[in-house]
Amino acid sequence: MNRVPVQTDLSPVFAERLRFDYEYSPEEQTLRLSAEHLDELLPLLAEDERCAFDYLRDLTAKEQPAGTLHVVYNLLSFSHRHTLMVIATIPQLAGGESPEVVSATAWWNSANWLEREVYDLFGIRFRGHPDMRRIFLDEAVSFHPLRKSFQLERVKNLRDLGEIEGRFAKEAREQMKAEEARIAGNDRKRPGSSDSAAAAETRSGE
Repeated sequence: MNRVPVQTDLSPVFAERLRFDYEYSPEEQTLRLSAEHLDELLPLLAEDERCAFDYLRDLTAKEQPAGTLHVVYNLLSFSHRHTLMVIATIPQLAGGESPEVVSATAWWNSANWLEREVYDLFGIRFRGHPDMRRIFLDEAVSFHPLRKSFQLERVKNLRDLGEIEGRFAKEAREQMKAEEARIAGNDRKRPGSSDSAAAAETRSGE
């Protein structure tokens, strides 16, 4: 696959406003920058004809031992046939603050569930996401299991997870009962059913 050095495209545009590190080889190219600049970078990567990254192949996150969080984007341009990995570092936050970056859903639909997964597992919120909810765990859960600060021992005997699982099971049973009742109601209304025949006999007897 032919890969075009994206640094050549980005440098003239962001030379005075954006600082970034760039690595290029025939095998891959990587762009590293602070997450605060994603608001400027993402639309350029998606919309500028020199980049034309029209497909977000993957979006994930990672945390270094020191607690620094990174959001990682893997992009592909079908028109130019080049790829790019973007590693955006989230600045260290004051205690109690939640990490947040701009959502990529405005440019790539595939970011929707991927960002929800990152939020669920790492606690990184995506500003502007149309449905910023957990995708695996219940909203009542207070932890994010892939953060290095998470300790399984805090979930006492997995009781919290058991309660959540039980709540999910109860909701599923209620939904199944409602669906069964709906189907049964439709069956009774069908021509030829016993209920329909009984209703017809009643009307004819009148």
